[in-house]
Amino acid sequence: MALASVVYGNSARIPVGELRHFLEMRITVLNAAFAGLFILLWAYCFEALGLYRSEHRGILSELARIAVGCSFMTTILLFYLISARTTGPTVRITLLFFSCSIIYEGVRVFGSRWVAAHDPQLVVILGSGRRAAKAWQEIRTRHQGTVKVVGFVDNRPTREMAPGVADHYLGTLNDLNDLLLRNVVDELLVAVPMKSCYDMAQRAIEIAERVGVRVVHMQDMYVTTLKQNSSSSAELFSELVPIHEHYVAAQVVKRLVDIVGSLAGLCLLSPVFLAVALAVKTTSKGPVFFAQPRFGHRRRLFRMYKFRSMVSNAPELMAQLEAQNEASGPIFKIRHDPRITPLGRFLRASSIDELPQLWNVLIGNMSLVGPRPMSVRDVSRFSEAMLMRRFTVKPGITGLWQVSGRSTLAFEKWIQMDFDYIDRWSLTLDFQILARTVRAVVKGTGAV
Repeated sequence: MALASVVYGNSARIPVGELRHFLEMRITVLNAAFAGLFILLWAYCFEALGLYRSEHRGILSELARIAVGCSFMTTILLFYLISARTTGPTVRITLLFFSCSIIYEGVRVFGSRWVAAHDPQLVVILGSGRRAAKAWQEIRTRHQGTVKVVGFVDNRPTREMAPGVADHYLGTLNDLNDLLLRNVVDELLVAVPMKSCYDMAQRAIEIAERVGVRVVHMQDMYVTTLKQNSSSSAELFSELVPIHEHYVAAQVVKRLVDIVGSLAGLCLLSPVFLAVALAVKTTSKGPVFFAQPRFGHRRRLFRMYKFRSMVSNAPELMAQLEAQNEASGPIFKIRHDPRITPLGRFLRASSIDELPQLWNVLIGNMSLVGPRPMSVRDVSRFSEAMLMRRFTVKPGITGLWQVSGRSTLAFEKWIQMDFDYIDRWSLTLDFQILARTVRAVVKGTGAV
């Protein structure tokens, strides 16, 4: 924004057709050093003002903090322009930068609040006493809309709980495993006195970790174990093991690769999309695309798109074919599924039917690499809570399962590969899987 403001601020002084020469000017060491310092100051300033947190302070308070932060950074830029003895329109440049930064921060802060309000962090509180009530009150007042308490788990009888807590009581510790299996929960907040409830807290943490639910705790608590990738959106909570900086950076790179790769794929393969769409439409009745709700990251439902490879009423016919299911576990597979159209067999064997999922990757529902998104029918038949670990990462178009046999593998092996991917994840592994995917598609390995 600072660079754009400098260029635009000087636009009136640049002769027509000379903008390219202006942009080709060498960047001095001083300018480069200031740019690095400016970025660090920006991050420190807005972190100090609390604008990278999810606390609910009210619109006026947020606007005031944004104005203070943008004013401070604009002052830093103005000071540098004056001290560097620039000859350009300094006032115009700083006013442009101040306006851009206000707009940017406003969109970022309130946009993130809006997104969080539509998909809040769902928290189960372990405990029902004073600490639990304090955590609940903190969430309702400071994190309104961005964090939502599902309820409380405790071994105490409800008659000993406060009325509000008792109204949201979910069950005892023995019910926690099934509770996390059957409900969407993002975090388990430990809010019990550790000296007297250590064993209960430790068992609850073990259950949550096995399911893939993050564990957080009150700041005055002591918890001995926590997953490396745990995080919390609330200042009330604290992490025992911080997210490593390289892990966060790698996740950012992964998302950038997803955006660039999916966008490039949609553009380059657009002739294939058109040809397949015409072929699907002319060879069988029904829509070109098949959209189905699937479970994604954090067990959130999204609509996954594929080229339709079955008859249009395939979901209705599935109940009649359940007895012929050839797959182990909760998944459904029939090698010679009568619902698949002749063209659909080719689309599946060549994996062309999966190409529309590039759109899911572009909008952020999926990644290029990750565990396959599972249907509502399959997830509803999960019998072990540990299977929910596969939803701790974003689902992908391809993964270890696809490049290791696909439908020829048993469900248990499939799940083990998903867990291996989650535990071993790295950018290098993603690129290796992408390379192996090309070979698997060419060979048609395990396609059904």
